[in-house]
Amino acid sequence: MPLITAAMLLATQGTALQAQQAPEPEDEAPVAVDGEAGSAPVTEDGDIVVFGTRLKGQLTIDEPPLAEYNEADIAAFGASSIADVIAAIEPATGSSSRGNRGGGRPVFLINGIRVSSWREFRSYPQEAVAKVEVFSEEVAQRFGFSPDQRVVNIVLKPNFQSLTAEVEYEQPGIGGYSYNEQELTWLRIGEKGRLNFDVEVQDRSLLTEADRGLSVGGNADEAEFRSLVADTFSLQAEANYARAFIDSGTSLSLNGTFARSESLSLNGLATDGISVLERQTDTDSYSLGSTINKPLGDWNATFTTDANHTRSETDIDRFDASGFDTATSRTYTIANDLTLTGYPVQLPAGDLTMTFDAGLDWRRIESEDTRTDDPLSLTRRRVNGGVNINAPVLRRGGPVGGLSVNFSGGVEDLSDFGALANWSLGANWSPTETLNLSATRIWREVAPSLTNLGSPRIEELNQTVFDYSTGETVLATVISGGNPNLVAETQSDWSFGANWELPFWENARLQANYGINRSRDVTSTPSFSSAFEQAFPDRVTRDGAGELLAIDRRPLTLYQTRSRILSFGLNTRGQIGKAPERPERGEGRGGPPQGAASGQQRGGPGGGFDPSRMEAMRKVFCETPEGETPDLSQIPEMFRARLLDDAGNPDPEKIAAARERFCGEEADQRSERFAAMRTALCAEPPKLDGLPEQMLARLKGEDGEIDPEKLKAARERMCSTEGSAQQGQGSGRGGGRMARMFGGGNPGDTRPRYFLSLNHSITLENEVLLSEGGPLFDQLDGFVIGGGAIPEHSSRLEGGIFWQGYGMRLSGNYIGEAVLRGGDAPGASDLFYGDLATVDIRLFADLGEVTKSEDGWLKGLRVAVRVDNVFDARRSVVDGNGDVPEAFDPFRIDPTGRYLGIDVRKAF
Repeated sequence: MPLITAAMLLATQGTALQAQQAPEPEDEAPVAVDGEAGSAPVTEDGDIVVFGTRLKGQLTIDEPPLAEYNEADIAAFGASSIADVIAAIEPATGSSSRGNRGGGRPVFLINGIRVSSWREFRSYPQEAVAKVEVFSEEVAQRFGFSPDQRVVNIVLKPNFQSLTAEVEYEQPGIGGYSYNEQELTWLRIGEKGRLNFDVEVQDRSLLTEADRGLSVGGNADEAEFRSLVADTFSLQAEANYARAFIDSGTSLSLNGTFARSESLSLNGLATDGISVLERQTDTDSYSLGSTINKPLGDWNATFTTDANHTRSETDIDRFDASGFDTATSRTYTIANDLTLTGYPVQLPAGDLTMTFDAGLDWRRIESEDTRTDDPLSLTRRRVNGGVNINAPVLRRGGPVGGLSVNFSGGVEDLSDFGALANWSLGANWSPTETLNLSATRIWREVAPSLTNLGSPRIEELNQTVFDYSTGETVLATVISGGNPNLVAETQSDWSFGANWELPFWENARLQANYGINRSRDVTSTPSFSSAFEQAFPDRVTRDGAGELLAIDRRPLTLYQTRSRILSFGLNTRGQIGKAPERPERGEGRGGPPQGAASGQQRGGPGGGFDPSRMEAMRKVFCETPEGETPDLSQIPEMFRARLLDDAGNPDPEKIAAARERFCGEEADQRSERFAAMRTALCAEPPKLDGLPEQMLARLKGEDGEIDPEKLKAARERMCSTEGSAQQGQGSGRGGGRMARMFGGGNPGDTRPRYFLSLNHSITLENEVLLSEGGPLFDQLDGFVIGGGAIPEHSSRLEGGIFWQGYGMRLSGNYIGEAVLRGGDAPGASDLFYGDLATVDIRLFADLGEVTKSEDGWLKGLRVAVRVDNVFDARRSVVDGNGDVPEAFDPFRIDPTGRYLGIDVRKAF
């Protein structure tokens, strides 16, 4: 029974009251203790030791997660890759109250470590993920990011290997075009690193106006030569490699990606009435990324580099049928970042956390156009540095709860814009263990991107446009590209947040966020509207009769924007129904041990303790020569995690200590003491005189007598695996395997598992001020300058249920009503957008689990059917007379409608 000594080494110490009354963290998988799987209070040198383990790579910070998903929850998503998993939890990861800050995608960590890019892990199969945690935007500052993106930490399994092949076919319910995808992925995760290869091919056919019975001005002859959905093809191949250097604690990851995409769209007929106007774009992209993580004394350093070269060429047929013009764009990017994190000062309330970050970026864009004689090239060098300090002021659990303050400041020097600064100041208060409140003030200066500054000018001919001033639908030229005259933007924001763990709903968290965003000199890509033409009349071209000819939608600078957004989120997961009773010993695994009534020690062939497995674990440590690393693949996953360092590599000191505990002279003595204590407690009736004095004291009530409830709780922990199974219900299959390996878990628990993520946003204010003295455009009231019609309400829903190999995932999206004003000109017309609710359903079956196949071709085979926009809903847009303009025909707004697909995936 030497395993108990190693478990003691890895366990967390606590008071007896905590051991007997406070539940273990829901996702801490139980560690086997002398044959038991679960948390058991053990007296060791006067302290009560609670046996439990936390997944290596989880973030341990003072702010609770907004949402977390374990292995079993992730299986309920029916996802194929980590990219699909992130899509499934999008309502929890979006920063809706920050407006358009942050670029939409959250910050990603792998095992708690910053990575060079999304490419490093996006293709990993979902089966490789042990846990996903989502944290608020303020946590991003601790990793060198600005506080406008949420943080997603992905914890990978320490040992995993798979080869997956997937094919998909999809098309609209009414036909017209089709889409197919093939992907092949190989991944190996081991003690010393990871290796991944992925190849993906996607192909989509063309959809024209004729396929949907559309035309402009009653001219149906050109409908088959104008596309609604472009013909596209893409190929992507990538390789990822990660290596752990055990002796130094250093880890290295490398990524290489090649991507090619092709697109063809049709814009009607040329002036000769015969030649088809085509626009064809070919893009090639080459990317390299790397991450190096290394401990430096009490600090941890992470260096990331990401390099990319993209070449895009667009051929545009001339309107007079005299040939075609070519617009070429080449971009070069190298981004280097270094973060240094440590805990230099011990404050009364906890450790002071400091993160220093520094970066050196280089970007260049070159654009050429055969319609101009002067090619454009822009280069930007960026040097930045910053610091983030998180200081605990009050310790959690005190009279007024825990309080911490956070400061972040930095400066960057851009070769084309000079010095820009940023700072933020925030407070995080937890008045109770289940409620967290935060407030953050953010100020920063932001330069426009090189893409907005230097993209080539592209003219899209014969685009369908609604002319607000006449109320008619016309064909006009739409111009896009860059604007070299843009200036730096100044952002000044407030953010307030609340995160409440609901006491009446297990594993449920409710969030509320309120954001106030104020910006000066804002870079905006405008849309065409009456407000846009009023504000920038030189961007709209009309002939002498007032007919719309062209719209220039290249980026421009707005004097000031103001917005206020209130958002709410609910994230929950769990199992449906009451947990079944565990079978008695004679009826199956687990349950009360044989011999418990007579006071015999638990174990034996029919019990939870498997001596052969315990002996095998002991041999791993004791038969490996000193100085060499044991084969940790033979150690149960959750126990092995405690032997890894912060980078996920085997820690020589922890392994040496575990070896001493397993193989040292005191190992047998400690195991015997624990066995005697448990034998006494588990006897019928309990032999209290055989318990240590320290444990007896913890079992007594205020009257000095043994408290029956405390005694019952202690016996449940020590003498039955049921309590451990209940604690591990949320820990996923990884924890379940650990419990079952040592006799824990409940094989009869086949309850359905569900997850739900819901977010609702309310836009309270959205205004644009063109100059210091006005005019002011209220975009919520329809006077829109940038983007389309802005709804006041929007919602996003992701939910699912999984039961014995069958699963269903439900996605919902809601957009509220909105309006676009047409202005005061004669004949002008407002546009009224109706609300829109869409529902997507994905049904899938893991045929290996359904048929209980342990081998053969059904094992690892999953078939999924998807139906997007189940009710074939389309948004209605009408003018002031209630008529639908041709430019806003429902089939033009959404030519796809109900969308059907089938997906077959095989994991080898």
